[in-house]
Amino acid sequence: MAKIEICEVELGDARALNAYVRQVYETSDHLITAPGEYGMGTFARWRWCVRKLASSGEVCLIAKDADGAIVGMIDGWVDPRQRVRHVLTFAMSVRADRRRTGVGRKLLAALVDWVKAHPYIRKIELHVHADNAAAQALYTSFGFILEGERKGAVRYEDGRVVNDRLMALWP
Repeated sequence: MAKIEICEVELGDARALNAYVRQVYETSDHLITAPGEYGMGTFARWRWCVRKLASSGEVCLIAKDADGAIVGMIDGWVDPRQRVRHVLTFAMSVRADRRRTGVGRKLLAALVDWVKAHPYIRKIELHVHADNAAAQALYTSFGFILEGERKGAVRYEDGRVVNDRLMALWP
């Protein structure tokens, strides 16, 4: 596998991150947001990065290749309310040409390490489409377990209806 660097997003990454996210929405079959629904501009993405960097309960880790191009990201957040702030929820994506090459594994390992360094976060959870076997295999290999399933929660434009699975890990 080619060299991959995992790092926390920086303000200077906003433009490239926005282009990356736009490309992911265009090339993924397992996201809730449809390609035409994404409308965040570069300044809004920059403000989003500011929030991520300023909050102790939020993180955005990005994977960069040897050329510095973003090839993956993992975005984590906690609900700031006291009774649920011990749970971090995350979303992850990998650029289409880099899927199944270890990028997601490196991102997820870095997120688990980030969580372990935050004493008030005790649980990590995610939503994954039931038809995304590759993602579920990755999460299971880290020790995530299935907690529940929302039947028929996602309806694609082509008529497919899939369940949304909730998986969790207590690192």
